[in-house]
Amino acid sequence: MLGFSRNDTLGLILVCAYIAAVFFISEKAWRGDRAVGRKMLHISIGNIVFMLFLFDHWWVEVLIAGSALVFSLLTARRMQDYLKGLASSLNGGGSIKKACSAAIKWLTSVSASGAGNEFGLVYYCLMFTLLAFLFFKTPVVVAVGMLALAYGDGLGAVVGMKYGRHPYRLFDKKSVEGSLAVFVGAALAIFAGMAFYGVPLQDALWMSAAIGLVVSIVEGIAFSGLDNVAIPLSAVALFISFGVL
Repeated sequence: MLGFSRNDTLGLILVCAYIAAVFFISEKAWRGDRAVGRKMLHISIGNIVFMLFLFDHWWVEVLIAGSALVFSLLTARRMQDYLKGLASSLNGGGSIKKACSAAIKWLTSVSASGAGNEFGLVYYCLMFTLLAFLFFKTPVVVAVGMLALAYGDGLGAVVGMKYGRHPYRLFDKKSVEGSLAVFVGAALAIFAGMAFYGVPLQDALWMSAAIGLVVSIVEGIAFSGLDNVAIPLSAVALFISFGVL
């Protein structure tokens, strides 16, 4: 028996309500600046890690992350092209076609932001699902990985786009300002996550700074959306290597 508790119900309701609110707010931002709107979504979804302690059963947590993974796949342009072809092949059912077209149009508005690789969101949700499955009993590990990605990469992209005056290129184009924002954003968010889950503040301070530094280097090297895989993996690996668990 997988089991399902009141805590699971509460956590599920809170997470779903939070995601709905984030999408509503981010959609408003998309109308003004699609790239910033999508990065707001990228950053805000990471805050779900502060609700992980509510869940009693691993499969509920993985179900939430897995649902986000399925949604992210639907936002991929190649998947949308496939769905458009499928919708156009439907016989009759004009209302069904209209509903499918409206859904695909909304999904396109999410993905066509000009912010990042087509599969960046897929990698993001994939890592969330993987970490939720592997480290359900130690949510601080999930928090370290996902906060590094959400705030580090998210703020780095926003600052880099708006204020990047000193570009550099290893594989993809980056900026010194963006990399500094990755370090600051990741370090502060990871510190908050560690403190929330009971890591002693003196340990959380130096570990979050070290992880933030490594994450900023990894983000500067990564390419083609793979920073959404490399950042959480490197953050989690370094955190575990500190041996505080």
